[in-house]
Amino acid sequence: MIVMRHFYFFSSAVLLASCSGESNDISADVDSTQTTTNRLPFLGFHDVQYIEKNGIQVADTLYHTVPDFALVNQNNALVTGDDVKGKIHVVNFFFTHCPAICPAMIKQMQRMQENTKDVEELIFLSHTIDPERDSLPRLNEYISERNIDTSNWHFLWGEREEVYLLGQEGYMINAMEDEYADGGFLHSEHFVLVDREGHVRGLYEGTIPARVDQMEKDIRRLITEEYGN
Repeated sequence: MIVMRHFYFFSSAVLLASCSGESNDISADVDSTQTTTNRLPFLGFHDVQYIEKNGIQVADTLYHTVPDFALVNQNNALVTGDDVKGKIHVVNFFFTHCPAICPAMIKQMQRMQENTKDVEELIFLSHTIDPERDSLPRLNEYISERNIDTSNWHFLWGEREEVYLLGQEGYMINAMEDEYADGGFLHSEHFVLVDREGHVRGLYEGTIPARVDQMEKDIRRLITEEYGN
């Protein structure tokens, strides 16, 4: 068996944006309009295994998969990879004291949630990158202030290093402390579209309505064309 590793359709640099709203994204936004194939792209490293079947070398692709995780939500309930397994989900990173892009991202996520009420499997995951200040009471206060519907939306809390690593190695976007950024953190403004198998299928600027609209189209396309329902 021969294994080859590839990095498909994605810059090796993670995506960054400061809370001033200035994007440090060095690559184009990735969505379905940038691929000539009929399927949404699979983002990240993937392994190609060549296995001999009936005397013929057959390629079997193993796509990048978000690793398992265990975080707690606003209700102090444990949320793990098993809770989103077999379900399409949308992911972002934020913090409640963010002065600029986070409120716009959360507003767009709310709009997305409202527009996809008919997609019963869809789950939203928002990870705080400021666990010291974003306690569970603070997360619930934030939710209440914005009248957020949490029926399919988890606001997730975890240890700083765990969340940062999950963003970088799992979802391929970055989140970190930065004393020079507004609010003290540097993080991606992108929403991440993850399929039922845990593969990253799209990145969309969460502050731009047109990009968020494209993500909704891609979710519906994914369900219809790849899952047949």
